[in-house]
Parts: sequence; structure tokens; C-alpha cells
Amino acid sequence: MWDGLICGTTQLHRRLQVQMKTMMKKTMLPLQLIVIVCLSYGQGDDSTNKHSISDYSCGTFFTLFSGLSAEVGNLRREVEDLRKSRNSVGVAFSAALRPPIQDKEGYGHTGPFQADTNLVHTHVITNVGNAFSPRTGAFTAPVHGVYYFTFTSYAWKNEANIGVALYKNQEQVALVYEYQDKGDNEDFASNGATLQLAKGDTVSLVLPSGFQVTSNAFNNLSTFSGFLLFHVEGGNF
Repeated sequence: MWDGLICGTTQLHRRLQVQMKTMMKKTMLPLQLIVIVCLSYGQGDDSTNKHSISDYSCGTFFTLFSGLSAEVGNLRREVEDLRKSRNSVGVAFSAALRPPIQDKEGYGHTGPFQADTNLVHTHVITNVGNAFSPRTGAFTAPVHGVYYFTFTSYAWKNEANIGVALYKNQEQVALVYEYQDKGDNEDFASNGATLQLAKGDTVSLVLPSGFQVTSNAFNNLSTFSGFLLFHVEGGNF
């Protein structure tokens, strides 16, 4: 009886070794994990273990290994997602407007123009990731993600329309506006928005037709800033 049991166990063990090697090649499961799981089947209390080793078919072990393979695959994907998140590109910028013509104190006005005009903030304060262009004044999203943008408009002018608009591609998403009367000649106005962008989307500030804004050659008064809040995998919007 014992000889038969030992012989059967030996044959089963050999068959399991072959299948374990095959599974290792296909799934790269750690050999230590497979051995531990296999041994756990033979370590139960004899009083509760109603089946002999020969009762466990290769199919049972194969199903177990397949389940472990799927679990390890899921863990690998989670680790990869964490790695991508940790190594994700940093994106942040701040830039200030400079006047085309300035007085002796460095102040000057941009606008008014007959048509909507892009505001080009040429003085770069921060540009991590180089996604903001001081040549065009536009921010171009380098990755799919959710971003936050804020802008401040300064005006030192009476009897004038002041303000700027935030645009995503060709769509206006936020605006600051005020009419400066005779007794009100200096003001700040700010606004902001959280935007979900696909890679390649642009965000910029536009001076509406008939509006103007004031800036200074030495101080950062009218500014434009933005940064990446978090990456969205594959642009799943």
C-alpha cells in the first residue's frame, strides 16, 4: 500500500514539476511562491485531511497556478501605474506681461485693439516642463490630465474697458471685466479655472476687442500661471 502511494506521489510530483516549469516560462511566477502553495496542501492535520495526495489532480493545481498568475499580473500592473505616477512629468509655469511702450516708471498699456488679440506674457517666472511658450503666450498640454490655471489683470486707466479672457483652444472658459470710470483709475482682477485637457490642447489669455490691460517693465502685475494637478491615463475623459 505504502509503496503504491509513494510511487503515485512520485509520479504526480514529476508531472507537477513539468507543469510548474511551463507555468514559470509563461507567467514568470516566483518558484518560491509555487513551492509554498504546493506544500501547504500537504500540511493539513491528518484528522481533517480526508483526501490523499493522489486525490488532487493536476487540473486542480493548474487552476490554482492560473489564478495566482492572474493575481500577479494585476499586481504588476498596479506597480507599473505607481511607477508611471511617480515618474510623471512635472508641469508648472508662471509668466508676466511686459508693456510694449513704457513711461519713466515702467508702466504701459496693451490695447485696445479692434479684434480679440492673444496676450503674450514674455517674462517667464517659472516654466517647469517647458509647456508654456513666451513667444506665442500659449500653454500646450504635454500629457492628458487635469490642470489648474489662474490669471491676474492690472489696469491703471480711467474711462476704459479692462479685463482679459481665458481660452481653451478656441473656447472662452473664464473672463474678468470692468469698466473704469472717471473716479476709478487703478484695479486688479483675478480669475481661474480647472480644465481637463488632452495632450496638445492649448490654453491662452486673450484681450477682448476694445479692452486694455496695464503692465510694468520691472514688476509682475499682470500674470498668467498654471500647473498639472494629475495625469489622466490614456485621455479617458
